[in-house]
Amino acid sequence: MEIIDAHTHVFRSQDHGREAFGYFLSRNPRSGHPAEPVAYGTVGELRQMMASNAVSGANILMFTWSGQYWRDGQYTLPDEGTRREAAAEELRLRIVDRIRDNNAWAGATVAGQPDLTYFCGVDAVLMGEEEMLAELEARVAEGASGVKIVPRDMRIRGDDPRLRPLFDWCARRGVPVLTESSGHGAAFGRPSGFEKPLTEFPSLKLIFAHCGHSPVFGEGADVEVVELARRFENVCADLSLRVLEVADGKVEPERMAQHIRRIGVDRVLYGSNFVLAELLQPVADAARPQRVRTESSLQAFLRLPLTGDELAAVAAGNFRRLTSR
Repeated sequence: MEIIDAHTHVFRSQDHGREAFGYFLSRNPRSGHPAEPVAYGTVGELRQMMASNAVSGANILMFTWSGQYWRDGQYTLPDEGTRREAAAEELRLRIVDRIRDNNAWAGATVAGQPDLTYFCGVDAVLMGEEEMLAELEARVAEGASGVKIVPRDMRIRGDDPRLRPLFDWCARRGVPVLTESSGHGAAFGRPSGFEKPLTEFPSLKLIFAHCGHSPVFGEGADVEVVELARRFENVCADLSLRVLEVADGKVEPERMAQHIRRIGVDRVLYGSNFVLAELLQPVADAARPQRVRTESSLQAFLRLPLTGDELAAVAAGNFRRLTSR
């Protein structure tokens, strides 16, 4: 069976992987975690994961934790008004350059590699409309298969007007947008927050990562994804982090299969959340972290009580259809 992992995170180097672990995720000995991550998310590690698990293709989601850079950078700014404004603009431009650099790296990484694709990342808060649309134009022209956004990092809802130009641009060109979604904590990333743009742009191909990611499986944000999928024919979801709940014995395989059918078998994509699946292991597992979380996710997916045609659609067919233009 062809398997395309639609949701992977790959970093430019081991140092970048350390940054994801220690800075972005705040994992360190003080939090009960080891000093070094169990994996760094390098291209070599992605290739090893694919070879070990017979994964045919992988889609890299290019995410720069730009909002976190911006918020933490405020502590470095001068107090005086004019100097502070100038320094803030310099900081913003440096972060936007980092977004561009990460996208350029991802584009160069997948170039000439038929088994790799990527979604470019943008920040609708730190990037002005012209900057954001110019980046979309450049990256999609160079081969990006879609766009990745993280509302929680930007600290905005899905109906924030700063996202409207992005949705408009992507809807008119058939470019899919994958958004982090969550039912945890603040409203950032709640699927229900995207109802307004979906109503305005019904042709928008919008993928909710983690199927909503409710703290209680099948409730809250998970239900919101189901309801939006029933109303909007281009709403999809990926299984990243969720089939780990099956692997860990928290959700029965039958319930997961039923939930996939509720969303629509033609709307769901297989995704593992490599390498963050490895880096997000709880403190209780930190003493003996596993490098096989992605493998466990795939094995749990393949054991779901779906028909062969249903498995094939979720494993690869839906991703191929969604990213074809």
